[in-house]
Amino acid sequence: MYYEVYVDVLFVQNLWMNGLLLLLTAWADRAPIRRGRIMLAAAAGSLGVCLLTVCSAWLTGAGWLLGNIVLAAGMVSIAYPDRRHVLFRIVSLYLECFLMNGMLRYLGQFHQPTGIWFLLFGGMSFLCLLSAEYWMRRRRMSKERTCRAVLYLGEGKIQADALFDTGNSLYDPIVRSPVSVLDGQLLDGLLKMSGRENLPHMIPYHTIAQNGILEAYVLDRMELEGERERYRVERPVVARMPETDREYQLILHRDLLSS
Repeated sequence: MYYEVYVDVLFVQNLWMNGLLLLLTAWADRAPIRRGRIMLAAAAGSLGVCLLTVCSAWLTGAGWLLGNIVLAAGMVSIAYPDRRHVLFRIVSLYLECFLMNGMLRYLGQFHQPTGIWFLLFGGMSFLCLLSAEYWMRRRRMSKERTCRAVLYLGEGKIQADALFDTGNSLYDPIVRSPVSVLDGQLLDGLLKMSGRENLPHMIPYHTIAQNGILEAYVLDRMELEGERERYRVERPVVARMPETDREYQLILHRDLLSS
């Protein structure tokens, strides 16, 4: 029993799929996309698959597996010159390949995936996986931007769910410090628990929808606790939130940690 293999067709199919898989891997790892390197890596991987296929009669199962691992490592090394996250990228490449093959098998029920249909089904699978990765990245970025905050003023202490808002560029014009915005009820509770008289100062603000004056206070300190790190900010400036229907109780300034 034998099979006919058209090496040129095999090369083109793998070239197309390897390019898509390397793009997905770059997107998953947030690696810079260098089109020339990705094309070279895809071509090298396609050539390697052709060689493995031609020599498959003389290869054992372990040899075939080892050859595929070497091909994946070689493609990753060519596509991404930096050596960071190499193992993650190899695993990601295999995972993307597994998912894309599954989607191609599913789509193959509706039409034989040959010729232009193979390119079309591959592109459709790529877009589906890219959309899934985009959604996962957005969720991950959202988690990285949120944290738990503890605010201290005199004898008072409160906790709040906080969000680093890239749109918050409000600065105190007097002390030139970044200003975070706190829910009014929490701010009143903190001032009451502080056990001392706290004199506010006024900060003008303007947004696309509104403008006005915010009542601001200088706290003793603020502690921020994320998923991986903890930060301590001395004498942060916090203003009263002008809206009461915000999802987060504390809107942190985008430059708070670099101030």
